Amino acid sequence: MNTASIDALFQAQLTNSMAIGNRPLADRKRDLRNLKASVLKYRSEITDALLSDLNKPAVETDMSEVLPIKGEIDHALKNLDEWAAKRHVSTPLTLVGTRAWVKPEPKGVVLIISPWNFPFNLTFGPLASALAAGNCVVLKPSEATPASAALMEKIISETFPPEHVCVVNGGPEVSSHLVSLPFHHIFFTGGAEIGKKVLRAAAEHLTPVTLELGGKSPAVVDRSANIDDAVSRILWARFFNSGQVCISPDYVLIDEAVAEVFIRAAKEKITHFYGDPMANEALSTLVNERHFAKITGMIDDAIAKGAKLEAGGRRDAARNFVEPTLLSCVDFSMEVMKDEIFGPILPIITWKTTDDALRIVNGIERPLAYYVFSKNAGNTRRFLTESRAGTTAINETFIQFIHPELPFGGVNFSGMGKAHGKYGFDTFSNERSYVKQVFRWNAPVLTHPPYTSFTRKLADVLVRWF
Repeated sequence: MNTASIDALFQAQLTNSMAIGNRPLADRKRDLRNLKASVLKYRSEITDALLSDLNKPAVETDMSEVLPIKGEIDHALKNLDEWAAKRHVSTPLTLVGTRAWVKPEPKGVVLIISPWNFPFNLTFGPLASALAAGNCVVLKPSEATPASAALMEKIISETFPPEHVCVVNGGPEVSSHLVSLPFHHIFFTGGAEIGKKVLRAAAEHLTPVTLELGGKSPAVVDRSANIDDAVSRILWARFFNSGQVCISPDYVLIDEAVAEVFIRAAKEKITHFYGDPMANEALSTLVNERHFAKITGMIDDAIAKGAKLEAGGRRDAARNFVEPTLLSCVDFSMEVMKDEIFGPILPIITWKTTDDALRIVNGIERPLAYYVFSKNAGNTRRFLTESRAGTTAINETFIQFIHPELPFGGVNFSGMGKAHGKYGFDTFSNERSYVKQVFRWNAPVLTHPPYTSFTRKLADVLVRWF
């Protein structure tokens, strides 16, 4: 799509945004139901698109794409009346004679830029929040998953008029032009480097931005943990979607006393989960040749620098596939520990003391997710209170993302702003405050000029006693 067409769509939504925002809540609920119906109608096509783009198994598509969207919409429908209601606030004595309240209102025209790893979930999930809040929306899916992007354009064009919701497809030049426009909010999910560019472009118009990024999310395991449970949950989360998940455990930080037990159990679990991964056609592939080269390069670099290949390591360039890979004896000179991996590699680092583990965790930028596996209350308390992260799960992985009552988002390097449920509604809303005079006289009126000895005494009383 050329820039003139994009500008025309943006202008149409801008013109329409006030009318859309002032509609009754029943219309917003209808929009949400229509989106849900469209997603369910095209469920099999969504599966086909993700099979084409990422070789994603149908079960993973249902669990990570269709079900979360449906859940987000159902939760919004259940709670929208409460979220959007006017909230009266108490009046301080200094303002007796007035009444005040807060009312959420739509921000206006918002831009949602989504990634390729969960293209439907991370496009239609934020869209549900934006619709619940009463906005017009421009969606920009990733060009790296073309089948999914084309299907999203079809679904949205059949469900909404373009002056309300539209999909704009294209490459980086399209994204660059979109973020240069004066949107009322930009919601971006992706990598930190592109996130910085979005933030810089948005600053030109003082556009508020939500950044859902990632980082190196640790899974900390101490000697008290149930190793079998920890292995099962960590490996499932690490190798889901071939590791291309922003909240996937990016490395295991394990007490050296149980490291060998963990590694032995992990090797067995990989075989149990996937059989021979090279012959298992139900495993997701990497998104493209460039990402395949990055992941295989990380493995080769780690081994060349002394890491031990515990399992996996094989690859098939013809289909951009790398089998689930375990690496031990990893250190921070290796590429796998310098950036978020976003692939099917699980580095394992050992520690002797809790202080050692915390030094490692806190020596890396604050992550989007943080996982602690322990049955020791004291250790768990230290691991939680002496660290910072966007989201956390204890003796679990992933499920904090799908909890409807929890905010989802990063902190510092891993992002800014929150999504999901009420937090997503708030992201796309402006909490507008109101105050109304109900009696002619109140304390501020009595301090209006001209200033006399009485007004000076009144000001002194207010400062001293109120």
